[in-house]
Amino acid sequence: MFAFMKLKLFTRLIWPTLALSVLAPCLAQDATASRKSIQVPEPEMAKRLTNVIAPKLPEGALLKCSNALVMLNIIIDETGKVSDEKVTSGYQELRDSAVTAIKQWTYKPYERHGNPIAVNTQVSIFFLGDGESFPMYSPDGKGGVKGGNAIPLPPGCGVGPAIKRDPDKPAK
Repeated sequence: MFAFMKLKLFTRLIWPTLALSVLAPCLAQDATASRKSIQVPEPEMAKRLTNVIAPKLPEGALLKCSNALVMLNIIIDETGKVSDEKVTSGYQELRDSAVTAIKQWTYKPYERHGNPIAVNTQVSIFFLGDGESFPMYSPDGKGGVKGGNAIPLPPGCGVGPAIKRDPDKPAK
């Protein structure tokens, strides 16, 4: 009788608790794995831009014939909205403007196996001394991307330096 009670106690209380403690981490890992973002190159995500708000150049931040670059790592959620951002380089005076603009950008959601997923990518924004600003890469309207080949200067300041790339290596 005592052995029967031990078996009953084991099957009703101990076994479910033990099973749950072993399976819980696995179940939690599967649930969070689908929420993790994957890394996608900047030009690839630029093709998916649907709404770009140009950052405002703070007064006096740059000289007329100069430029600056702010780079950010961003997470784009499953709906195509920027859900997190972190400035990785750029002048302190331009960072807040870049972050404010980026938060308003939207993308066509990235899909894997037909399901929208969150992605992590880089965004590079040029600020020109004349007040203009824009992403290094932007959609070309034909399903591709334009930009990334030159460091621009404002009109009347000459041609910016060209970025030389190995034609056999695609841009990342």
